[in-house]
Amino acid sequence: MKAVVVGGGIAGLCCAYYLRRRDVDVTVVERAEVGARSASSWGNGGWIAPAQAGPLPEPGLTIYGLRALVRADSALYFRPGYLPRLAPWLLRFWTYCNQRDYDRGTAALAALGRRCFELVDGMVADGIRFDLWKLGMVCATAEVEDARKVLRSLEGMRRHGFQLPEDVLGEQEIHALEPALNDRVKAGFHLAEQWNVKADTLVRGLGARLRELGVEIVEGTEVTGFDRAGTAVRAVRTTGGELAADHVVLAAGSWTTPLAAKLGVRIPMQPGKGYSFLLRPKVMPRHGILFADIHAGVTPLGDRVRIGGTMEFSGYDLGIDERRIGNLFRLARDYVDLETPEYEEPWAGLRPMTVDGLPILDWAQPYTNAYVASGYSMLGMTLSYPAGEAMAEMITSGRRPSLFEPFRIDRFPRWILRRAGR
Repeated sequence: MKAVVVGGGIAGLCCAYYLRRRDVDVTVVERAEVGARSASSWGNGGWIAPAQAGPLPEPGLTIYGLRALVRADSALYFRPGYLPRLAPWLLRFWTYCNQRDYDRGTAALAALGRRCFELVDGMVADGIRFDLWKLGMVCATAEVEDARKVLRSLEGMRRHGFQLPEDVLGEQEIHALEPALNDRVKAGFHLAEQWNVKADTLVRGLGARLRELGVEIVEGTEVTGFDRAGTAVRAVRTTGGELAADHVVLAAGSWTTPLAAKLGVRIPMQPGKGYSFLLRPKVMPRHGILFADIHAGVTPLGDRVRIGGTMEFSGYDLGIDERRIGNLFRLARDYVDLETPEYEEPWAGLRPMTVDGLPILDWAQPYTNAYVASGYSMLGMTLSYPAGEAMAEMITSGRRPSLFEPFRIDRFPRWILRRAGR
């Protein structure tokens, strides 16, 4: 059995890894290089955070409220010139902003992410080398009630077996727990069930292990189309030639949407751009930190920290908007005392965002041997391992795992508008 996996980021490499563990002959096609700076798996926060895996569409978000999101300093930003193309996606997204859909999505993501720590430890045991810290996460806020609001938003995960604190910590307690916090922080709480990785080392380490296992990784190669016969995909056409395959997996992050379109498969997914940069703090954090007030995450990486945040909808543009990253830096330095007064290595990457905030893990219907493994939103580093393992099971057995039922490709209504909660 031969499989071609399109995409050399964390999603595609995990699919390839677990397929190879089932003795499948695998080829990975990557348009750049595995671990390249331009890839979305390079500069993200690297959080493995199953207890925070709620869908992006939250209850109570209204069209009126969305009007504020065309401001460049907003944490969630829609570029005005892109709005006409984004409008159908945005209307669908709005229909999922209700409690019933949110609770269903939370339950589905909790079940999918449950084994992520076990599978990461399995990769370490298999000799995959990458930087990993099992530090937990501290949520830090300037107001006690803001910390409680974040903790309440995670309550759904408590019902699914994740460990959450009963209440928030006061100023003295949170500073004793995390000395890197400055005086602006007045409250917060600690989540033990979070690890973080240096994302580029994980992708490169996984790629190196795949090569040791005999996986062919074809880099610097674009997919131009597919050779189809009825409901079967016979080969992947690339700029480097044709690759015959018994099975084809589309796991190219945000670029899965135009790839699927080459098969005539439409998925309601948009690229959501996030920014990150490095800082040198005076005190290195002991944990990952979520500054909930400014929607920014801090990942300690040796002698520096990575600050990541914002969500921008502006298409496939990877350019860095200095207004956006500058605003994030100004907000972050109010919470982090710096050794040097500037940021380093600014970066932007695209997150694959579906309208309901859940991944797509299914056959690329109507094809019987093509699959989609994408739409992880901001949870790629959390969900790619269990999703890749279950996708390998699905491909080799020919049966959809029950775990994948909430992530079917045909779950989206044909029409844009739907009754909320259906």
